[in-house]
Amino acid sequence: MELEKRKRVVVLGGGAIGSVLAAVLAQKPDLETILVGRRDHVRAIAADGLVVDGLLPAPVRLQAREAIDSPLEDTLLIVTVKAVDLGAALAGAVPFLRPTTAVLLLQNGLGIRELALEALAGTTVRPENVFVGIVAMGVTFIAPGRVRCFGGGIRFDAAFAAAPFFPLLQGLPVRAEASRDIRRDLWTKLLVNAVINPLSVLLQGHNRLVAEARFDALKEPILAEGWAVAAAEGVPLEIDAAFVNRFVTSDNITSMLQDFRRGRPTEIDFINGGIVERGRRHGIPTPVNAFVTALIHALEAQRMIGSVTSNK
Repeated sequence: MELEKRKRVVVLGGGAIGSVLAAVLAQKPDLETILVGRRDHVRAIAADGLVVDGLLPAPVRLQAREAIDSPLEDTLLIVTVKAVDLGAALAGAVPFLRPTTAVLLLQNGLGIRELALEALAGTTVRPENVFVGIVAMGVTFIAPGRVRCFGGGIRFDAAFAAAPFFPLLQGLPVRAEASRDIRRDLWTKLLVNAVINPLSVLLQGHNRLVAEARFDALKEPILAEGWAVAAAEGVPLEIDAAFVNRFVTSDNITSMLQDFRRGRPTEIDFINGGIVERGRRHGIPTPVNAFVTALIHALEAQRMIGSVTSNK
């Protein structure tokens, strides 16, 4: 398909990441951009535009919908919902998918493409048109119609970099580049997330607090299990606590802590839980990551009990 026909992007997931991407894409005059998000966010954007503090000087006017409502012919569908919502989000898009739809997945965790292919089985979307990217941006959802960006960028697998959609994401205020080794990049981000995300919830703190060296004794056993599983998957890594601490370059709060505070399910099963599951496949013990996963689930359950009690 010719590049000139690929002038439409739909961002499915109006959270922090999706909002930033939709805002920067909407500034390209030759590109139709639509953001699909929650009602309050959509209404705020319709009324006053989308504000991206720290990145764009003025509110961005763009199309925002509560659901996909038209065929996705010659469309790049960028899916930015959380991993726990991926299957349901793709199921909702099924009636609008076409053979000319391409899907770009930007979720945290392991097994994302496999989960998407399972949800898309039997649709007209070809597996070779399902791509994976890695988001390395500090972004916080402030309020409906407003997010804050601390900078960063996105890396894509080689297949997407070679596809006609890739140029659409060039020349943006956020960096977009091809990965030299997507599996290594995925595992690197996973291990960083396996430390920063759950510890941010357990400590109820911003990223720079979690990155302090005084917590390194908590980080090292999480990482050691992750190295072992990554090596078994054919991805040798040696990431230590110091690397993770240097990786943190902004003082935003993690997506997991944002989800937890808003009463939404976290992605723990795809991050630390993903390490546990892959470890089980290879016969590698991962008791620390299993314990961390259980702790986050326990906090989620306690939060739910507290919410029910307070509403009585």
